[in-house]
Amino acid sequence: MRRSLAALLCAVILLPVLARADVYESTMILVNKQNSLPSDYVPSDLSYPDVRYEEGVPESRKQMRAEAARALEDMFAAAEKEGIELLGVSGYRSYWTQHDIYQTRLQEAGEAHVSVYVAQPGKSEHQTGLAMDLGVAGCTDLTERFADTDAYRWLTEHAHEYGFIIRYPKDGVQETGYAFEPWHVRYLGAQAANVRASGLTLEAWYRRKLAGSRLTRQRRFRTGGIFG
Repeated sequence: MRRSLAALLCAVILLPVLARADVYESTMILVNKQNSLPSDYVPSDLSYPDVRYEEGVPESRKQMRAEAARALEDMFAAAEKEGIELLGVSGYRSYWTQHDIYQTRLQEAGEAHVSVYVAQPGKSEHQTGLAMDLGVAGCTDLTERFADTDAYRWLTEHAHEYGFIIRYPKDGVQETGYAFEPWHVRYLGAQAANVRASGLTLEAWYRRKLAGSRLTRQRRFRTGGIFG
């Protein structure tokens, strides 16, 4: 990572009050109900992963950040070698695309449903270009039944090897604010393996790391090593 993890920890927690391109462009950016992106933010290096997609996916939603796109290609290829034929369903979504989705689902399903299944515009990981919703033939409707597929079981074991995590786990609803989404993977790069090994959601992992960083600084200050 170009910036130190400690510096990035502080930056992502303060995202709503920061307007720094290097924070928005980090593969470790934290976007959730508390941390939002501006309406005009578009990733600088959107690319089209060379993978299979569900029929009818709009071209704009096939995109990801370049690094994530190449990692997705590698992950799809590895899964295929083991008989798992993944399909891309929805990648990058602009602020205004997310706005339209949110408003439509709000009218169709109501506030209680969208509050745990649909991010408000500016608060969706899809706007970062680092997320992709996945499916397999016969299961591309983005429902929890994806968790019953061999594809999901393979992802839980191997996604981190390619820099991805399953972002909204079944036991993480209180932390993430969203219901279980077995189909939604998020690219983190090298830190994905550490997040997975921790067993924590991304929110909880960041809090633990931030607390550890603060404790380290306090210890260095007490021992006179703050400038060391």
